[in-house]
Amino acid sequence: MVGVDGSPDADWAVEWAAVQAERERRSLIVVHGARATDSDWLAFWTEDRNRVDRARFEAAQAVVEDALKLVEAHHPAVGAQGYVVDADPRAALVTASETAHLVVVGRRGRSPWRNVVMGSVSSSVSRHAECPVLVTGESLPASISGVVVGAAGTAESMVVIEEAFRQAALHGVPLTVVHCFWDIAGQQAFGATVQPEELGVDDLRLLVSQSVAGFAPEFPDVVVHLELARGLVDLALTNATPPNSLLVVGRGHATSWREHLRVSTALAVLDQARGPVEVVPEAVSGGR
Repeated sequence: MVGVDGSPDADWAVEWAAVQAERERRSLIVVHGARATDSDWLAFWTEDRNRVDRARFEAAQAVVEDALKLVEAHHPAVGAQGYVVDADPRAALVTASETAHLVVVGRRGRSPWRNVVMGSVSSSVSRHAECPVLVTGESLPASISGVVVGAAGTAESMVVIEEAFRQAALHGVPLTVVHCFWDIAGQQAFGATVQPEELGVDDLRLLVSQSVAGFAPEFPDVVVHLELARGLVDLALTNATPPNSLLVVGRGHATSWREHLRVSTALAVLDQARGPVEVVPEAVSGGR
């Protein structure tokens, strides 16, 4: 599923979503939330309400039709359908995430004001969605040279690493698994990756190795690199991710103060990353 608003970033999102659907042999749903972000509030108060609503939904329908034309032109094999939803785009996409395999959205909108709104959409959907959310930038899937994933080393985060493996396999690129930690040395080497010959971190290397060991048989063609990085998770991960890589990060469920911090960390990564980011809901205790 892809959220569109007629902006260039939404066009990038359509391309990402179409490539994902094509490679996974899935259908594609194009969604445009027509309430709030597309309403002309001045016209609402000064002109006929029905005429304003008609114009708003005609414009919204045009946005969806343009997105479908992009899919048809570049990925004709993808079965795509489009919908205009009379709802705030954030609520529309979060609701849609309950049945979607993946939600794709752009990072910005069509104007400075729409940039603020679309930023709100990407952050809100990433925070609340039930499925993974891929937030694109000014890049296309064909330009991605690698996938980077943050490995927490917990049982709940295994779904995040699995999704990173899946994306690396789909795009035919290597996967870098990064575990971030903090120690006294981190005050002098903040955000730096740990060198292979460095001593005293063998337990962390083992943790990262164990995190990926179970996925090798399912994804035998994915080349995997393991890294340790010092510092706060958001800064360490973004520093370790080249601009042309897809960064995959886990998001906890804000049911406790600890999990609230994990949600905030995922959003901080999304805010600071230079390239596309996929935010994956972590499993809950006892299941997904």
